[in-house]
Amino acid sequence: MSYQVIARKWRPQTFDDLVGQQHVTDTLKNAIKNDRVAHAYIFSGARGVGKTTAARILAKALNCVKGPTPQPCGECDSCKEIAAGTSLDVIEIDAASNRGIDQIRELREMVRYAPAASRSKVVILDEAHMLTGEASNALLKTLEEPPDRVIFVMATTQPEDLVDTIRSRSQHFHFRALTFGEITGRLEEIARKEDLKMEAGAMAVIARIAEGSLRDALSLLEQARAYCGDTITDQEVRELLGVVPDDALEELVGAISEGSADRALGLVHTFQKEGRNLQHFCREAIRHMRNLLIARTCGADSDLIAATADQRPALAKAAALFGEEDLTRFFQILLQTDDDLRRKPDPRVHLEMGLLRLINASRLAPLEELLAELKGGVSGGGANSGATRSAARAGASTLSSRSTAPGLMAAVPAQPKTETKVQFSSPFAAAAPAPPPTVAASTEVKQALQAEEPKSTRAAARAIGISQERVAEIKSTIQAQQKFLGELVEQSSLWELEGTELRIYFSPEKRPFAEMMEGRETLERIRNISSKVLGRAVRVCAKLEAVEAATASAARSGSGTQELRAQFERHPMVRSMLQRFGGKISEVKRSQGDS
Repeated sequence: MSYQVIARKWRPQTFDDLVGQQHVTDTLKNAIKNDRVAHAYIFSGARGVGKTTAARILAKALNCVKGPTPQPCGECDSCKEIAAGTSLDVIEIDAASNRGIDQIRELREMVRYAPAASRSKVVILDEAHMLTGEASNALLKTLEEPPDRVIFVMATTQPEDLVDTIRSRSQHFHFRALTFGEITGRLEEIARKEDLKMEAGAMAVIARIAEGSLRDALSLLEQARAYCGDTITDQEVRELLGVVPDDALEELVGAISEGSADRALGLVHTFQKEGRNLQHFCREAIRHMRNLLIARTCGADSDLIAATADQRPALAKAAALFGEEDLTRFFQILLQTDDDLRRKPDPRVHLEMGLLRLINASRLAPLEELLAELKGGVSGGGANSGATRSAARAGASTLSSRSTAPGLMAAVPAQPKTETKVQFSSPFAAAAPAPPPTVAASTEVKQALQAEEPKSTRAAARAIGISQERVAEIKSTIQAQQKFLGELVEQSSLWELEGTELRIYFSPEKRPFAEMMEGRETLERIRNISSKVLGRAVRVCAKLEAVEAATASAARSGSGTQELRAQFERHPMVRSMLQRFGGKISEVKRSQGDS
């Protein structure tokens, strides 16, 4: 007999031999035991997890001379023929190459006849999602009214591509990807049966690269055996598969912890000189960072870590150097770097940039620590403490939301109102876009509304084309239904009704209130109330009155710029933010609405 590779030689022959799919095997065994086998099954999952193997075992269980039985003997002629792929009653079709309607018509003719020598006829459609639409429709009638003693098993990696009518007529079993421990356990068992001496590190490398596929792991084991012989070492497997050694990953972690760009870039130079695949290194770094993150959050003994027992102490020691936020940030940067290496030219440059981002990311302080410092500064901040607290919240949330951007701008509405532009030199400071105005305003906006002068002292809004009484009635109705919206329209300065359009004007210094009214739900609610009060349908829009004194206002706001700048530079909150992020105040000016 010709040589058989390990993946074929040690292919599972019973349900109990199938690794990691107990939820499927238990269900099938109970169905066979209770004579409740369905006429159609869908086996889905990643490559190399046992879909086609389970279909063959099901065929043996149904046609064994001792069966139907959940434990086929493997010794009778039927079991041997099915295992060898020579049974006339087990039809295995590759739907990727036989995907047309003509092939399915031939299949329908074949299944009309009774089994030749077995109890049941089993049809295995591999890669069933590759069937054309016409072929799927041709198969549909057979699945709806199947011939007696015919079982269909459709194996696929993409079950969502199967038509819904086929999926609704079949029992669907999803085969999960195998864990690191399940793959290493099976590799250890097969190596022992094959008299192979295999180091634990080599086994771990193969299991990680297999990424949940046992067949891929066995193929890699076969490749390693051909390269190394009967003694398979960690170093030789890494050389064969192009996997970076553990000391390179430890060097990367050390460079990040020390903030040494020279050490990190030296790794790239070494790999480039040795001819290693840089993307392989990046992916190994991603796996290593994941292990560190799990070791930090769940402990080094967690089953979620893809590492051997000998590697776990080193992982625990390295994980203790960083916080959870740091490791999460490193993980995200490496994922982005891997995407750049895959999609863009010049991989060396992108890997170097990614490693430099890792080095700089370690300098960022945890968000909780920053907020604690800023909170301490606010407690002694004096008159501007509330305003600067808003700036601190804006700055802290911006820094935590994105990793790279040109700078950070924080608005500090103090008394008198001012705006401060702060530029930070850190490459990780970012300016988040302002959220669209909505009725559900923030606490600061509500406080600004409450800080406005009382209603009794406000000047009544002017009215054109509509009586003051109707305007007051609309305002009171809005106030009764939603207090915040009522406070919003109270800031208006002019109501104008022309035809079917009701325009609500705001003065330029109250632009934020006009912007908050631009939301669709806000305008719709005001339109409904206004139409009911006026007795006819109207459209509502918010507008700004013409700006007449912008130049004079700007001149007045610039008169005390130097004093305001000095005031902000002395503030402990601003000093703390500048020291933390390494920036400077570029501009301080009064708000446009101040007199």
